[in-house]
Amino acid sequence: RWHVYALDFRGNGRSGWVPDTYRLQEFVEDNAQFLSQLKAPPVLAGHSLGGVVALVLAARNADKVKGLILEDAPITPESYRTVIESSRDMFGVWLELKHRAQSEGELGLLLAQQYARFPGVTSSWLLYFAKCLWQLDSTFFNALLRGFDDFARGYDGRQLLAKISCPVLCLRGETKLGAVMTDEEISWLQHACHKVKCVQIGG
Repeated sequence: RWHVYALDFRGNGRSGWVPDTYRLQEFVEDNAQFLSQLKAPPVLAGHSLGGVVALVLAARNADKVKGLILEDAPITPESYRTVIESSRDMFGVWLELKHRAQSEGELGLLLAQQYARFPGVTSSWLLYFAKCLWQLDSTFFNALLRGFDDFARGYDGRQLLAKISCPVLCLRGETKLGAVMTDEEISWLQHACHKVKCVQIGG
C-alpha cells in the first residue's frame, strides 16, 4: 500500500558530493525540494540524523505530512551535542580507514580488522558498511565536528514537536548497544506530547 522513497543525503550513497556543505539546514533544504514534488501527503521516517531532518521537515510542513517516525533521533540540542562529542573518535577511525584504503574491498578488510572483537558484527554488515563508507565524502563530518552550533543552528525537537499535529512514532533502541535517546527525552515525550507513541526495541 506504500510507495517508498529512500533518499541518500548529499555526500552519501549515489547522491553527489558538495564538499563542506553538510549542515542540517542544507540537508533539510534538499529534502524539502523533494517533498514539494510529491502528489500525496507522506509519512516521513528517519534514523539518527535522518530523524532530525524528518522532524524539521514535519514541523515546516505540518499541513502536508501524514505521519512521522523517529528512529532513535536526539530531541534536545544538548542531547544531540553529547552524541556528537561521544562519536568523535568513532568518526575519526572511519575516516582514517577510508583514507588508508585503495578500494572498497580493501576498506572492507580494514573494517573487519577494526571490528573483529565486536559481538554481532557479520560479514554482511562489513560489506554493507564498507560500501557506505567508500561512497561517503571525506568532508561530510567537518561541519558536525568543527562547529556543532553552526551545524545544528535552530534545532530543538521540543519546539518542533509542538508545531506538529500528525501522529508520531518514536522508536528507541537498546542504550547498551548504542541507542542515543536519553531517558529524559523519552519521559518528556511521553508526558508532554499526547500525539507521540514511544516504543522500545530490544532489552
